[in-house]
Amino acid sequence: MATQIYLEWAVIGLMWAHIVAILGWVGSSLYFMWLDSKLRLPEPARENVLGEAWMGHGGGFYIVEKRHIAPGKVPYPLHWFRVEAAVTWFTGFLLLVAVYYWGGGVRLVDPATSIIGPKAAIVLAVGLLPVSWFAYDRIWTSDLSDSNPGIANVISFALLFLLVLVLCRVFNGRAAYIHVGAVMGTNMVANVWTRIIPAQEEAVAATRAGRERNARLAGWAKRRAAHNTYLTLPVIMTMIANHTPSIYGHRLNWLLLALLIVIGVAARHVMIMFDRRESASWRWASAVGPLAASIVVIGMLSVSPLAPASSEAAVSFPIVHGIVILRCTSCHSQKPADRAFVTAPDGVAFDSAAQIQANAAMIRAVVGSRTMPPGNSTGMTDEERSLISRWGGHDGQLAR
Repeated sequence: MATQIYLEWAVIGLMWAHIVAILGWVGSSLYFMWLDSKLRLPEPARENVLGEAWMGHGGGFYIVEKRHIAPGKVPYPLHWFRVEAAVTWFTGFLLLVAVYYWGGGVRLVDPATSIIGPKAAIVLAVGLLPVSWFAYDRIWTSDLSDSNPGIANVISFALLFLLVLVLCRVFNGRAAYIHVGAVMGTNMVANVWTRIIPAQEEAVAATRAGRERNARLAGWAKRRAAHNTYLTLPVIMTMIANHTPSIYGHRLNWLLLALLIVIGVAARHVMIMFDRRESASWRWASAVGPLAASIVVIGMLSVSPLAPASSEAAVSFPIVHGIVILRCTSCHSQKPADRAFVTAPDGVAFDSAAQIQANAAMIRAVVGSRTMPPGNSTGMTDEERSLISRWGGHDGQLAR
């Protein structure tokens, strides 16, 4: 019991550190993308100044310049933004360990339906991080990325959506969502540490030596920075949707996640065009079209996502009440019988009929997605899951 308490405090601390690091990293990334769109040539022109932007904040005025550095002149001190990225990844990975791997992987899969066991699921989850980076990096360091970046984009998205489909079939919904986000986040951090910062360090070294910088490395760094800014919103979306059972528990959760990624990318493109005051209508249509279409499809899929077929009979509350008491209250109780918990997980208790009915939608979602019970530790049967899915939350009433 003490171990569980310490683990919960560790999770709280890691989540806090993770969010703070994200604010520092993502905030600086979005800021520099915004700044690039606002830079204007100074009037009158000044030597080596490629652009400038005036800003007001906290009652003061600031000017930021983008400069061409002459050979042999290295600015000092020069600030880098890479520690925030490393802390974000490290705390995020430790959260995966604490939430999904520490208990032997039982929160990753349902042994009754998954084609792999919990320990194999841990190996797969961890192994996907370097493998996905290797595949992505090979695409974007190949000649194809220079000759036809559009095809490289198509291949990259196809592989990402294939990953979404596979993980949503192998893992339970919640685990699949957060691990897709972990893959994207790992690629972003690896971009910073292996492509963006090294290119900047090479530029400093070239300036110090009085030679021209490596143009190809500079091009890679600029492209990876653009990739990172487009992946930012989809990663954040996986973190949010990971707490919504009606989304990750949907029978088409893989499609919902794919659409959420499209929405995140399209929304970021809209933000960039707005910052740049883009006027071409076809460019706006190319971003707003997929964004609006994805939202409409999600809205259609979200209408009674777990509703039973009309030919199935309604299930009365007393039947569901018995299943929940038998299979769920060992954990979800103010006084859990499971010694791993000192109180109801996430404050959700099913000690009374009113509490069960108040959480009807959540119960149907997590039971239907096989997310709960974790690792099916209490042995809930498929018949019991079917009965719960046909219960509408009130005695004898189907969900509308």
